[in-house]
Amino acid sequence: MGRWAEGTIVALVATIPAFAGAAADDIGNNPFRLEAALANGRFSLALRPRYNRIDETAKPLRTEGGTLRAAAGWRSAPFEGLRLTVEAIHADHIGAKHFNDDAALLATSPYPLLPDPRYTGVNQAYVDYTGLDATRFRLGRQVVRFGNQRWVSDNDFRQVPQVFDGVGVVNTSLANTELSASYFRRVRTTSGVVNDLRLTLVNAAWNPASGHAIAAYGVFHDQAANGAFTGLTDNSYRALGVRAEGAFGAWKGIEIPYIAEFAQQRPYARGDSLVRGNYWRVGAGAGTSAWTLRGDYEVKGSNRGVYGVQMPLTDFYAYNGWTLHFFNTPRTGLRDGWLTARYAIGAVTLYGEAHRFRSDYGDRSLGRELDLGVTYAFTASLQARLQHARYDPGAGTPDPGIRKTWLTLSYVY
Repeated sequence: MGRWAEGTIVALVATIPAFAGAAADDIGNNPFRLEAALANGRFSLALRPRYNRIDETAKPLRTEGGTLRAAAGWRSAPFEGLRLTVEAIHADHIGAKHFNDDAALLATSPYPLLPDPRYTGVNQAYVDYTGLDATRFRLGRQVVRFGNQRWVSDNDFRQVPQVFDGVGVVNTSLANTELSASYFRRVRTTSGVVNDLRLTLVNAAWNPASGHAIAAYGVFHDQAANGAFTGLTDNSYRALGVRAEGAFGAWKGIEIPYIAEFAQQRPYARGDSLVRGNYWRVGAGAGTSAWTLRGDYEVKGSNRGVYGVQMPLTDFYAYNGWTLHFFNTPRTGLRDGWLTARYAIGAVTLYGEAHRFRSDYGDRSLGRELDLGVTYAFTASLQARLQHARYDPGAGTPDPGIRKTWLTLSYVY
């Protein structure tokens, strides 16, 4: 646990007597509101055991083994516009360990990397304040899902999610508009390591009509060594972008979803001058509550073959394929065109993605990937999911072939 998180927890605990004093002064004939807020808090529990199997042609051994996430939390009822949330997490291995969970050993281990180490600590600890009209402040360690999560997310596929220490504010006082800003000084990575950073996020979203949104955003990420293995001394960047997304209603309950997004990544806070590239994505499809068909095309541009747009704080499993082969964008950039299909019948949901990758600079084939999954919902709280991903490299590239299979059981209370 980082020093900032420890200090936050101490501060949150210390506020309870202060709340009690405020209650004695402010609530007159109802001195039990604080006690009621604590007594009426809600507990939460999440369990997620997973079987993992990974084969890579560049590694002599197969990764195989079980991992587990167990998270338990508590959230108070509101009191004087304040609400406290705390959550602990424990990540562990199940059974024999035939894998490498340390990215530092990636080059030397005979096993393909499975980045789910053991970890126990505070997952979230924050206070919400909603005492101002149409405004919410949040202070502490928290999950961050920024916009459509392309630039910043909690990377929740990993057993240890990514969380941030800082403060954020959201305001909805303008009609059909949401304004938000946040600032974070620490990040706990999916490896359980707490690193310093300076991350500022701003977003302005407007709903011009029901089911449609237009947003402008900024990401200011000051962290020299941020997980983007570019070879540059300082990878700090800013990204300024705009996005339009939504869905049009159509015949017999069919909707036509769409997205269009453009952003520029440039150096920030002493970032290397080579940190430069454009990002854009377009996508559309058709779907109902039972099925979806859509196509998307995304470009993480290249600075003339020396730097490709990096997104080190995002959920890589949600984009560019489940095998995580493109955890870092190649220097020549990445063009990803993919098709998505989903079909649900009863408790079963089938899902698939097919990707074709090319470089932005030089237009070379970087391979293809097929991702398939089936989910069975036993109840609203309990489900099982089987996933398989296959990446095949492009001709003439040094990249390995990759096969990954996961079987995950999820329970949420």
